[in-house]
Amino acid sequence: MPRRLSSTHRYVRFAVSPPCTDAITLRKVIQDALGQSFGLVSSHTYVDILWISEDGKVLVVRIGENDAPKLLAAVTASNATPRLSLVKESPFLPSLLGAGALE
Repeated sequence: MPRRLSSTHRYVRFAVSPPCTDAITLRKVIQDALGQSFGLVSSHTYVDILWISEDGKVLVVRIGENDAPKLLAAVTASNATPRLSLVKESPFLPSLLGAGALE
């Protein structure tokens, strides 16, 4: 019987427009989006920025499984710059490669 790998995190790949390579700026965009949509407490949700492409067009983050829907809703509703657009999310980090090559 195959074992199922469980994860307490979700991995999210975003497209960034206009491109941005500054992790602090991108973290601030995420924090502001969460705060705008869900208030001060949610703005301090723990989010790990795992990878930013060299050209600043792709961002990969890790977030707790229970907080992932809030992050996706907040980023969708946000009009901050740079704009984050969902490419793919998954509980399995390597599956993000299926959305196109990470540069």
